[in-house]
Amino acid sequence: YMASFQNLKRKFDWGLTYYRSNQDNYPIYDPNDIKSQLTNKLASNLYQFNISFPFNEVKSLRAIVGYRSDRVIIKSDANFDPSRLYSDSLLKYALVKLEYVHDNTINPALNIYNGFRFKVFTDINSRMVNAANSGRFMFNLGADARYYYPIFRNFIWAGRAAADFSFGTQKLIYYLGGVEGWLNPKFNNSVTPAPDQNYAFQTLALNLRGHNQNVANGNNNVVLNSEFRLPVLTTLLNTPVNNAFLRNLQLVQFVDLGTAWNGKFSKIERPSASYGVPPVEVKIKTGGIGPFVGGYGFGARSTLLGYFLRVDAGWPMGDFFKGKPVWYFSLGLDF
Repeated sequence: YMASFQNLKRKFDWGLTYYRSNQDNYPIYDPNDIKSQLTNKLASNLYQFNISFPFNEVKSLRAIVGYRSDRVIIKSDANFDPSRLYSDSLLKYALVKLEYVHDNTINPALNIYNGFRFKVFTDINSRMVNAANSGRFMFNLGADARYYYPIFRNFIWAGRAAADFSFGTQKLIYYLGGVEGWLNPKFNNSVTPAPDQNYAFQTLALNLRGHNQNVANGNNNVVLNSEFRLPVLTTLLNTPVNNAFLRNLQLVQFVDLGTAWNGKFSKIERPSASYGVPPVEVKIKTGGIGPFVGGYGFGARSTLLGYFLRVDAGWPMGDFFKGKPVWYFSLGLDF
């Protein structure tokens, strides 16, 4: 559940947000701990205050401060009541996020932009109580830059470069692959996280079409996207189109590149697929360019019942449209 209030009346924009989620059988405990064999429920609460200071119409500095609590409750059943033996596990975090945003884009049509925009941000998460065998601080640095070049009327080329880096005694793990708002996501369980890293949270590194989620993972990632977006009727016709589905119908051609890795820049490499078991094991690099795994394909977008729906068919780089594509049905604008 989420509730948010935003006040945009004056020069300083500010707001309050509350988020609540429940998750069953959260893997918080060590596999050797008996509590990992019992059913549990994770209840998370997030309280945030945000404020934005604009320097002018294009540039602004934004900040978010928040408090997060994660309570893991051991459940009871008809035969055994572990809640009588084990107390709840409670984690508390203080959160700070700073962003510098530059945005001079204009929006001539839905999901069509002209201009340049970027943001540079940093996150600091501090566990309010130091846990045994675990650190306390997590730092994240990142940037996201997007450029939209008009080709003919509403027909544009859109390019994006994004990077995220997590470090500290606790880290954020990024799972590379898939798209934002994927309605039926598929996860690749064969690529396991590094066992020597202390990950506190997880998220996705997007977009990388042609692959399922977790084609690679790590505490760092870089993603590059290229899209040609053609609103068919509003580009080719001079008359207004009243039907929202036809007016917003867009055809897209895309190329995505991305990589994720652990540790220093020297460890960046193209993801590979492993076959066999050591000592007889074969690693084959996934198709791509340099250290980046890649995908390409085509898509279509439009509005239906007030939602902006996207469908994409992506092929992994390596062979030219060989085999069946990975299909993505998703919701959301832009990349």
